[in-house]
Order: sequence, then structure tokens, then C-alpha cells
Amino acid sequence: MATTTRPRPRDWHPLTDTDPTPGDPESIRDEVAHMKLLAGMLRAEAADLKVIGAGDGLKGRYATKLRDEARELEVHLRETAGRYERIHGHLTAWAAELEAIQSDADRILRGARADAETAPPEDAESTSGPGSGSGSSDDPLARHRRSLTRVEAHRDERASHYAARIRHEINDKIKDSWWERRKNEIDGVKGAISLVADVMSWVATAIALVAIVMTPAGWVAALAMWLAIGVFAAHLLLASAGDCSWLDVGMDIFGLLTMGVGTIALNNLRGVQIATKLAAEAAAEERAAATATRASRSVLDRTSATVNRRGTTSAARATARHERNIAKAAAKRAGRAAAAGEAATPVAEATQREAVLLGGDRETANLYKDVVRMRAAYPQSAAVQRASQGAERHRNAFRDAWAGATAVDLGDKFVGDSDLFPMKPASEDYGGFKEQYVKEIGSAW
Repeated sequence: MATTTRPRPRDWHPLTDTDPTPGDPESIRDEVAHMKLLAGMLRAEAADLKVIGAGDGLKGRYATKLRDEARELEVHLRETAGRYERIHGHLTAWAAELEAIQSDADRILRGARADAETAPPEDAESTSGPGSGSGSSDDPLARHRRSLTRVEAHRDERASHYAARIRHEINDKIKDSWWERRKNEIDGVKGAISLVADVMSWVATAIALVAIVMTPAGWVAALAMWLAIGVFAAHLLLASAGDCSWLDVGMDIFGLLTMGVGTIALNNLRGVQIATKLAAEAAAEERAAATATRASRSVLDRTSATVNRRGTTSAARATARHERNIAKAAAKRAGRAAAAGEAATPVAEATQREAVLLGGDRETANLYKDVVRMRAAYPQSAAVQRASQGAERHRNAFRDAWAGATAVDLGDKFVGDSDLFPMKPASEDYGGFKEQYVKEIGSAW
């Protein structure tokens, strides 16, 4: 249905005789709406032809030729729809710019009329006609005419710009582009690509589930990462050709991001454990030295009194200093031994339950438990308590990343369909939801 256009001024006195910025933005938008409808119809027909070209329902002597021609026509229909979509994009932009240009022209006209009404009678007579000359530089109407001339020139420039863009689209012959040829190739093997992607996805999920109760070897964990990347690449290729939902690509990206978040969290937790370990070694040395010093307090007090007492012989003072140095050296040795003992203490071993809560990742669970052990072992050490800050935050980040990725992956596999297990129950509503995000590159939603 046509929309109502705001009336344009017909009388442009005292600036000019006719509208310098003609055009109807709303009529252009009506045409855009019509073109969008046509593009949608073309894409719907192309989708039907795609089913014919990919299906096995055609039988008989000419079945192969009909399928090939259906695929070819489907490509041309999609390309034609693309032309419509690009042209109506240019028209939409031109309608918006034309509307803004006309508003500028209307504003200049209102200003000119206001100045004409307030000008003295003799000035008004000298500038009353649109052809009465440009006037002096101080003439308000002359300034308005110059402004209107600039607006008119801008309108002509933008009209030429969009006309050239639209002409280019119209004159562009419909032919298979490089991407169309690649898409046809993808369509020919999409079943195999989808099956391979599904196999890789299930294997990666199986590795993740096994890892909950059994820490995999390093190469197995690396394999899971490469499988996830392979699934993402396959889904991206299929989605670009309109053979897979972009929601699958989004879930793959989410899974890879959570892997990255988990790796960062693990590295940060490892850094916290190392810093806490160094602080714990210093605390152990300080505590052992202090304990040894207290144990030898009587010796230290006695030798100190001997050294400071008047009348003590030189030999007695030397003997006292020697005894005191022996006690201090013993305290230092005790401290160093305690530090070495803490350094040699292995990382705490987490229980199976503690590891399961972190997706079976033993290293993360062990590192966190070791930080907790050192906190408890040196509760009076401010350095240990300070170095261990952030351990819970990094552990929780690792846990949440694993839980989020696992929930999304298992949820999709539970309610979605599968090429590897075609008989598996699946939710039609979920499949329909994912279908909403099927869009090939170069088309419209």
C-alpha cells in the first residue's frame, strides 16, 4: 500500500521559480518494499529448486538432466534475488539522503521568506524576483540563494552517484561467480562434510566425558582441540553455502572461546601457585629460624650477659661470642632446611571428586589444593596469604568455562539431529529454531 508523502512547497518565491530538489522519497520506499517482496519470492523459488536438484525423487531417462538444470536455475534465481537486494539497498539509501536534502531546501526557503517579510520595502522590491540578480554580499536573500544552489548541487551529485551504482547492478549480467561455483561444489559433497563434522564432534565430546574420570594423555587433549577446530571449519564452510545453521557455527565459536578461557585460567592459577610456593618457602625459613632461636634463648642470653659484663676476661668474651655464633648459625641452618623441605614438598593431590568438579582436570584441581594447603600451613604469613589471592577466581573461571561448554555441547547433541546417528530422537522445534539461522553468504536473511 502506498504511503502518504509530505506535500512539497510549490511556490519557491522569492528564491527560484521551481522546486530545486524534486523527488518523492516515500514513492521510492514503496518501490523498495515491492523489490524486497520480489527478492523474497525469488529466494523461495530457489529453495524449492534446490530441493529438486538435490533430491532423488526424480526417476527416468531425463532425471539427471532435470536435476542439473534445476540446480543451475536455482543459482540464477538466487543471483537475481541478490541483484534486487543490492538495488533496493541503494534506493533505500537514496531515499534517506533525498529526504534530508529536501529538508535543507525547505529550511532555506522558510528563512528566505522570513527575511523578505522583515526587510524594508525598498530592499524587498529590489530582491523580490528570483531573477533580480545576486545582490550584495550582505543581501540576506542572496545568501539564501547561494545556500540553495549548494543544496541543489549536492542533490545532483548524490543522484548521479546512486544512479551509477544502480546502473552497474542492472548492467551486470547474471552469471555464476567464483563463490557460486564453489557453492555448487560444496553442495555436491555437503553430506560427506556434514558426516565428517558430526563424527569429529562426537569424538571430541567422548574425549571430554572420559576426561571427567580419567585424565587423558597430552596428545589426546591436543586431539580434542584440533577436532573442535575441524568441526568449526566444516560448519563454517557449510553455513557459508547455506547448508548448515549459523547457530552451529556460533556454538563452535563458543566452545573454542571457553577452551581459551580455561587455558588462561589454568595459566593464571599456575602463576598463583608458584608465587604462593615462593612465599611459603620464605615463611617456612622464617618460622624455623625463629623456633630455633627461641630454643637457644638461654644460650644467647647467657653469652650476651658474659660479653657485656664488666671484668670479663678476653678469653671468656671470645668463648661467649663463639657459643652465640654457633647458636645463630644453627638457627639459620634450621631455616634453610625448612625452606628446602617446603620446596621439596610435592604439589597436593586432589581427590577424584575434586577433579570431577573441574571437568576431570587434575592439574587445575591439584594446583588449587596446593594453594589451600600452603594457606593453612602458614596462616600467620601475610606474604603467603597475599600471594594466594585470586586462586578461587581462576579456579571458578576454569570450572565455569568447562561447565558452559559442556552444557551447550551436550544439550545440542541431546535435542538435535545427528548424521552419525540418524535414528537418534531429536526435537523438531529445536531443528526449526536452528533453521531460522540458515543463510548463505551473499543472500539476505
